[in-house]
Amino acid sequence: LANGISGHEKEVAGVFKSWVEKSVDRIEYDNLGSIVAVKEGKENGPKLMFAGHIDEIGFLVKSIDENGYLRLQPVGTIAILSCSSQPVVVITRCDRQYVGVIGSKAPHGLKPEVRNKVMDMQDLFVDLGVSSKAEVMDMLGVQVGDMIVPKADFHVLANPNYLMSKAWDDRVGAAIVIDVLRNLKGESTDATIYGVGTVQEEVGLRGAKTAAQMINPDVSIALDVTIATDTPGDDNRIKMGVGATLEVMDGSYIGHKGLLYYLEDLAKELEIDTQFELLSAGGTDSGEIHKVHDGVISLTVSIPARYIHSHYGIIHRKDYADTVTLLTEFSRRLDDEVLTKLVNSKRI
Repeated sequence: LANGISGHEKEVAGVFKSWVEKSVDRIEYDNLGSIVAVKEGKENGPKLMFAGHIDEIGFLVKSIDENGYLRLQPVGTIAILSCSSQPVVVITRCDRQYVGVIGSKAPHGLKPEVRNKVMDMQDLFVDLGVSSKAEVMDMLGVQVGDMIVPKADFHVLANPNYLMSKAWDDRVGAAIVIDVLRNLKGESTDATIYGVGTVQEEVGLRGAKTAAQMINPDVSIALDVTIATDTPGDDNRIKMGVGATLEVMDGSYIGHKGLLYYLEDLAKELEIDTQFELLSAGGTDSGEIHKVHDGVISLTVSIPARYIHSHYGIIHRKDYADTVTLLTEFSRRLDDEVLTKLVNSKRI
C-alpha cells in the first residue's frame, strides 16, 4: 500500500502514473505535484476534468523527546479516538521506514475519568522501540518533519463485495479516475479528458485549485468518499452497495443542477441506482474547482465508506463498478451540444 500524506504524495503519484500512462496521450503535473493524465479529444472540444485526491491523513514528527518518543503534528483531520495502540510507519528523508505504535496507557489503576477519556492530540506519541533521542536521530535518521502514516493491510471481507483498507479516502476516487480512462483506451471522444490525482486535499483542497487553474476545464467531476450512515446508531440515509452517490452540496460547494440531473437521467438509462447526498460541513475538490476562472460546471460523485479518517475504512465493490460505468459513458457523450445544454441550464 502506497504511503503519502498531504504534501508527500510522490509515491502515490508514481502508482497512479504506472496504472494510467498506457491509456492516455500524455502525463502532466502542476507545481504542487498533482498528476494529470490527458486523453486528447477533438480540436476545440469540451474539456472534462476528473479529480480524485491521492493524499491521505497522517502525521509529521513534531518533536523527539530525550527518551526517543515522537510527538505528532496532525496532517488532515484525524479521528483521535481510533489512534491509541495503532501501528504506524515513520518514513525518513532517505526513505528508511520504521514501524512504531501510538502509545496508550494500560487501564489498570487509572481512575475511571482518566481511563475513559479520549487523549488530546498533544498527548499522543509514537513508540519506535528505542531508548533515546540520539538513537532516533543518529542511528535511525529520523528528524522533525518526517512523515508518519497509518500501517494497515488490504482485506477482502466475509462478503467479498466489502473491501477494507487504509486510505480509501481517497485512493478509491483516484482509482475510479484511472479505470474510466482505461475503459476509454483506443476510443475517440469529443471531449479532451483530464484525469487528475490531486494533492493536498485533506489540508484545504489545494491541488484541486492549482490543477484546475492549469487545465481550465468546462466540466469537472470530483470523486471522493462520503460517510456511510448504515452502521448502528446512524440514520441509514447513505448506504453502501446502492450504486452511484450524487452529492447535491457540501460545505464547500453547491452541485451544478444541470450536471446533477444529467447524470441522474443517464444512470436511469444505464439501470444504475443512485442516491443523493447533502452535507452541511466538509468539502471535496469541487469546492475549489468550481470557482476557477469564470466558473466550472462541477459535481462530486461519492463512494460511501465506513470509518474514514482512521486506520481502516470499508467500501463496496458495486458502488465502485457502477460509478466507473456511469462516468465512462458520460465521457463518451460529452460533446458541444451536451455542454451547451449544461451551460444554458443556468440561464434564462
